Amino acid sequence: MSPAQPMNLVVYLARAGVGSRRSCDELIRDGAVTVNDEVVTFPRQKVTPEDVVAVRGEPVTAQELRYFLVNKPRGVASTRSDPHADRVIVDLVPGGRSLFPVGRLDVDTTGLIILTNDGVLANRLMHPRYGVPKTYVARVRGKVSRRALGTLRQGVDLEEGMTSPADVRLKKQSAKTALVEITIHEGRKRQVRRMFVAVGLPVEELSRRRYGPLTDKGLEPGGYRELTGEEVEELRRAGEEVAGEVAKEVEGSPLMLAAEAQEEAADAVLTRADVSSEAYTEASSDEGESQPFEAGEAQSAPADESDLAESPEEDAGLDDQDEAERGQPDDPAEPSGAPDAPPRDDDA
Repeated sequence: MSPAQPMNLVVYLARAGVGSRRSCDELIRDGAVTVNDEVVTFPRQKVTPEDVVAVRGEPVTAQELRYFLVNKPRGVASTRSDPHADRVIVDLVPGGRSLFPVGRLDVDTTGLIILTNDGVLANRLMHPRYGVPKTYVARVRGKVSRRALGTLRQGVDLEEGMTSPADVRLKKQSAKTALVEITIHEGRKRQVRRMFVAVGLPVEELSRRRYGPLTDKGLEPGGYRELTGEEVEELRRAGEEVAGEVAKEVEGSPLMLAAEAQEEAADAVLTRADVSSEAYTEASSDEGESQPFEAGEAQSAPADESDLAESPEEDAGLDDQDEAERGQPDDPAEPSGAPDAPPRDDDA
């Protein structure tokens, strides 16, 4: 159905990027929507392009919103234009020049990117702190230890601050390399690669296999497909959850950074224990030191990209060097806020 045809008011609002149909339905029933300056509370009322529709006094216009899922191959820039790249992501979809990518991936990173002209949804999905979950499979060089997995799960101290907890599992360990699956919610610049480097596991290959509710199943590298109405609704609901979290942060007390939360917890423990200031200084210093990580020195054999799709048991084949650490808990710490960053999603 094009915007030129009559449509239900709730559909019109969704096409205008106001929100999911569920949230638009609620807006209408709450009396927040007018048609030609008259309040309308019936979501299925028909409207046409000639009607003036407003939400809380702000006019909105339905447009032909388009949503595509693209499996970006290696060597393609995830931008609308790049004079230094041979190909850009929008050229993989017919009429793609009218769309823009939701987030970015490095030229050498493969995997899922959404192309759309729905700016409201895109901005919500790309929020640097509350973005939708994104799952990657990384081929890293070296032996993966339990300590490395635990650090990735709890949060890694990067230059701009601690990352939020991540879901991580070891898929496969070979003599020189390993496959690790990691799911993050943030969108810092090259975040996944930097997290692995921080634990001594440089990334050789990286692919984004899942974006929110969407997967790469049946989508070959370089391929694309248009999202279904149900998938778009799922993304809109995910975007509204992001907007809700942002609203809580604005209205409530500011969220502490992960590092601040750790310091406060340490202070509380030390206060209860009534330790001396000298012991406090020593304890704080010890907590701030990170344990060294060693990656395998041997170079990896040529990679087989089909391995990125394999799914052996979680944490299989961990390095024997961790036998002495098995008494340490692997559970991640409680999630806490990450440092503020510009709205972006170039985490790979």
